[in-house]
Amino acid sequence: MIYSVFDHNRGVYDYYEGAGPGGTHAGSPALSPTRSQDVGKAPVHAAWRLPPGAKRVGSGEFPQGSIASLSGVDSASGGIPFLGYAAIAYLAWRFLR
Repeated sequence: MIYSVFDHNRGVYDYYEGAGPGGTHAGSPALSPTRSQDVGKAPVHAAWRLPPGAKRVGSGEFPQGSIASLSGVDSASGGIPFLGYAAIAYLAWRFLR
């Protein structure tokens, strides 16, 4: 099955080939808007996750196959905010003791 992952830095879709979901009807990505913060998520957060072992097979201007995300989150979010909060907490601890 072909998956397309948007690369924000280059403005193109990277195409990956990997194992698809089983069965005739794949269903929907795992997103259950049960909490208020889940409503209105960006497509990259609501997309299928790229299956393990998927191989990059090219890139292009338009998506092909299913829209996917590398890890369910875009590259702008992740460990960086956590490190920022940790640095602020450390500095506050140093100056307030």
